[in-house]
Amino acid sequence: MSMGITRLADAKAIESKTRDGRTRLLNGARRLLAEKGYSGMELRDVAEVGDAPRGSIYHHFPGGKSQLAIEAAELEGREIRAAIERSLEQRGLAETLTMFGEMFRRRVKDKPERLGCPVAAAALARPEDPALAAAAAAAFASWEAPIAAALRDEGVAAKDAEHFSGLVVSTIEGALIRARAAGDQDPLDSAVAGLHRALDSLLAASL
Repeated sequence: MSMGITRLADAKAIESKTRDGRTRLLNGARRLLAEKGYSGMELRDVAEVGDAPRGSIYHHFPGGKSQLAIEAAELEGREIRAAIERSLEQRGLAETLTMFGEMFRRRVKDKPERLGCPVAAAALARPEDPALAAAAAAAFASWEAPIAAALRDEGVAAKDAEHFSGLVVSTIEGALIRARAAGDQDPLDSAVAGLHRALDSLLAASL
C-alpha cells in the first residue's frame, strides 16, 4: 500500500515538474515575442529565458517554434482578457483603460525600449505563419468583447461600443510601438489620456 502511495506521489511530482517546465517555456516565449518579434525569437533563447533544457522544447511543443509561439500568444490573450474582465467588474471602464496600458508598462518597469506585446508580434507573422496571426486576431477580439459589453451596459449603442472597444486595443497597441521606437513612455501616457477623453465623450453622447 505504501509503495503504491509513493509511486503516486512520484508520478504527481513528475507531472508537476513537467507542467512547470512547459509554463516556463511559454512565459519565456511571451517575453521574447514582445521584445524581439517572431522572427527574432530563437529557441535557444527561449530555453535560456525559460530556464529549461533546449531539448525539452520539442518534448512539450512537437510543432516547434510555431506551436510554441501560438500557445504563448493564446496564453497572453487569455490572461489579458481575464485581467480586463476582472478590472471591469471591480473598477469600471475608466480604470480598466488605465490598467490596460499599465500592464505592459509594469513588465518592463523603467525600460521603455523593451515595451512590447507578444500578441502584436504574433500578428506580424502573416504571411509567414498564418496560424500564428490568426491566434493573435482571436486574442485581440477577446479583449474587445468585454469592453464592448461593458459599454452596452452603460447605454452605448452596440455598433458604437464595438467601434470603441476596437479603438482601445488599436490605440494601446499602436502606442506600445511608438513608445518602443522613442525609448520613452510618453506615447503610452498620451494614448491612455486620449482614450479617457474619448470615453467621456462617448458616454456623454449616450445619455
